[in-house]
Amino acid sequence: MPLFHHRSDEEKAAEVKRAEAAERAGEDAEESRRRIEAGGLPVAAEERLRQLASSEGKPGLFTSDLSVQEFALLAGFGVRPLTQVMGSSIYNVGWQPVYYNVPTEVRVLSSAFNECRQLALGRLLQEAQLAAADAVVGVKVVQGAHDWAARTIEFVVVGTAVRLPPQMRHPDGGTVLTDLSGQEFVQLCKAGVRPVGIAAHTSVHYVPASWQTQRATSGGGWSGTSWANQELRDFTQGVYAAREKAVGSVVYQARELGADGLVGVQIDEHARTHAVKRGMIDCEDLEVTFHVMGTAIREEPALADRNAATTPITVLSLR
Repeated sequence: MPLFHHRSDEEKAAEVKRAEAAERAGEDAEESRRRIEAGGLPVAAEERLRQLASSEGKPGLFTSDLSVQEFALLAGFGVRPLTQVMGSSIYNVGWQPVYYNVPTEVRVLSSAFNECRQLALGRLLQEAQLAAADAVVGVKVVQGAHDWAARTIEFVVVGTAVRLPPQMRHPDGGTVLTDLSGQEFVQLCKAGVRPVGIAAHTSVHYVPASWQTQRATSGGGWSGTSWANQELRDFTQGVYAAREKAVGSVVYQARELGADGLVGVQIDEHARTHAVKRGMIDCEDLEVTFHVMGTAIREEPALADRNAATTPITVLSLR
C-alpha cells in the first residue's frame, strides 16, 4: 500500500465544489444577517418564495394550515392556497426603572412589544408578496419568551398565503393580512365587506399602590383595612388606562387603513404585582398589560354584487 495517496481528478473536483459551497454558505449567512438587520428575510426564504412565484400557473405542491372545511369552501369560491408564510422576531427589552411613584405607561415595554410584533408582521407580509399572494388568511400570533434570555420577547406569526379570484382582490393590488379564518374571509366578501389589514397594539401600564390600597392589602393589624370588602380603585383605573391606550391605538390604525370598523378583535390582558418599599412601608404595585389585535374592514357593496354575479347557481327542472 503506498504511503501517499494521490487524489484523482474526480476527488479534486469534489473538494473544489465543497469549498465553493462552504464559501457560498458563508456569504449567504452574512447577507441574511444584513437583511434581518434591515427588517427583511433570510436569503433561503426569499429564494424559495421567488421560485414559488415564478412557477405560477404550473401544477405544484402547496402547504397551508387550512382545515378541510376551510379548503373546500375557499376552493368553491376560486380561492387558491399558495403556501404557508411566517414572520418572526426576537427582541431585547431595554432598561427600565424598577418602579414608578405615579401611574404611567411603561413605554420601554410597550415599544418593545409593538416593534417586535411589527417586525414579525412585516416579514409575514414580505413572504406573502414574494409568493405573489393577494391575501393571507388565518394569521395566528404566538407570543413567547426564553429562559436563556430573560429580557427578550418573541412574536411568531403564521398564516396561509392565497390567490384570490379577480372580484375579491384589493383594488390597489396590494397583499392584505387578516386574522380571519378562510370561512370568515369568504363570508365577509359575499356580504360586501372587504378586509383591509390587521391592526394591533400593546400597552403596558404601571400603577403604584395608593395609601388606601396599601392599607387594604397590608394583610394584618388593626391599622390596615384588609378585613373589609372594598374596591382597589387605583388598580381598577390603571386597567382602564391600559385598555383605552391599546384600543385607541388600534382604532387609529384602522382609520389609517381606510376602514369602517374592526372584527375579530382579540384582547389579551394579564397583570402582575411588584413588591416595593416606600419609606418604611412594604407594598405591592401593579403592572397591567393589554394586547389588542383585530382585522380592519371596509364596506364595499359592489364586492357583494361582483361575487353574486360569478357564483354559479344550480337550477333543478320541475318537469
